[in-house]
Amino acid sequence: MVKNRLRTVNTLAATAVLIASLIGCSSAPTANSSSGDSKAAPMDLSVMFYTSANIQITHDDNEAIKFLEKKFNVKLTIMDTPINDYTTKQNTIVASGSIPDVMVWNAFPDAALSGYLKQGAFMQLDKYIDKAPNLKKYPQMIWDNVKVDGHFYMIPRVRPIVRTGVLIRKDWLDKLNLPIPKTTDDLAKVAIAFTKNDPDGDGIADTYGIATDPKLSNLNPLFAAFGTGNGWLKQTDGTLVNSFITPGMNQSLQFLRDLYAQGALSKDFPVQQGNTRKELQSGKAGIILESYIIDYAQDIAALKKVDPKAELIYIDPPVGPTGISGYYAGSGNAAGWVMPATAKPEKVDKILEIMNWEASEEGYHFNKYGIDGIHNTKNADGTFTTNEKYIKDDLKELIMVSPYDIYSYSDTGAPLDVQKVQRDALDKVKDKGIAAPFASYISPTQIQKNEEINNKLRYDYFTRIITGQLPATAFDEFVAKWKSGGGEQITKETNDFYKSQGSK
Repeated sequence: MVKNRLRTVNTLAATAVLIASLIGCSSAPTANSSSGDSKAAPMDLSVMFYTSANIQITHDDNEAIKFLEKKFNVKLTIMDTPINDYTTKQNTIVASGSIPDVMVWNAFPDAALSGYLKQGAFMQLDKYIDKAPNLKKYPQMIWDNVKVDGHFYMIPRVRPIVRTGVLIRKDWLDKLNLPIPKTTDDLAKVAIAFTKNDPDGDGIADTYGIATDPKLSNLNPLFAAFGTGNGWLKQTDGTLVNSFITPGMNQSLQFLRDLYAQGALSKDFPVQQGNTRKELQSGKAGIILESYIIDYAQDIAALKKVDPKAELIYIDPPVGPTGISGYYAGSGNAAGWVMPATAKPEKVDKILEIMNWEASEEGYHFNKYGIDGIHNTKNADGTFTTNEKYIKDDLKELIMVSPYDIYSYSDTGAPLDVQKVQRDALDKVKDKGIAAPFASYISPTQIQKNEEINNKLRYDYFTRIITGQLPATAFDEFVAKWKSGGGEQITKETNDFYKSQGSK
């Protein structure tokens, strides 16, 4: 449980003097850029967030950290944690009461977070956001999607509403004389061919179709194609049914079961958490159904080392039996930043000041290119190319927020042809989102039962159905256990909320 009196990791070293506003400044940051009051002792700020699976921020000689510390007269304690360990760490640290001054919450809506909010663990930020005009420029929908009981407890990490795409080995399609798959039936044929017809030409049966993981978390376009809705499915009578128990989910599992039986899914998917992209990068898998477009630069670079002739392209999501096609539309955020309820106002002001700058034109330049002359080179045409120091200092992970930009999921450090692929893909997917009925509500019963029925029970049944350890008919048994284990009450509470919002 959260302790009654939560404390921050670092205490205030001395009284901080707020610096002058930087809003509207458009000049690029330089190594000597500074707005801090040199006469005041730096304010201690602890910042906790996750990093990509294979990335660890360099703390020593990190010019980006030095720049931010000098600019805002702060002393940063950076608490970066690999993404695969982050959920465990974030819950452990909140339960301990030792909450950093600002930390990423890695999912929203989230049952654990809802519980902590009810216990008063995190600060209501409404009045502070009003002081940050660059943050208030975010589309209103994004702000609305992080409201809890009419208030803001989170600063969203804004993202494009749809930022994933279906990634496939085009060179394998060409090698096997296969057309780009359009439907779920086409997708199955291609996945099986990638498994059985030696698309890499090495004479060894070491390739397969679709990569996934124990949570099936990158298969949403497939689920959508079979008509599961997005989180909840609106029925003809206007009520909602949870996507996990829809007939479309059952169809999806049978589809995956058939593919698994033919080797077209990785045989190791039940235990390969976090390895989905590695399967693609290593040249073993030919398809990822939901791949973050920002990751394309890393994926193609890694794959080219294995197979210089490899070609990855984004294709449209598969069309299901009833003509449905699309991606789960997001809420315009990758969750966001929260602060402890016990935070001192001057610390919250300082954090919002930094975020407001990061969401400015100058701050966005720093995000994308770093410090001019240190993290980048200016080209003759006025554009910038980032260097190894930009990667080493890991600015992408370090920056808390950015302006809203649909192309923010392109990698400015990648070659121009790779950036074009990403920008074209973001254009391709932007109108293909399947919206959720609501973005920020989690029922009280779901808070209590989420881990038990939406995670453990679901993962167990879905994995064993797909791998053939349970009969295909076991889906009905799962639905019955889901309902009796709290799902029926979750459904009632969710529908009551949905109706209360004026939905019919």
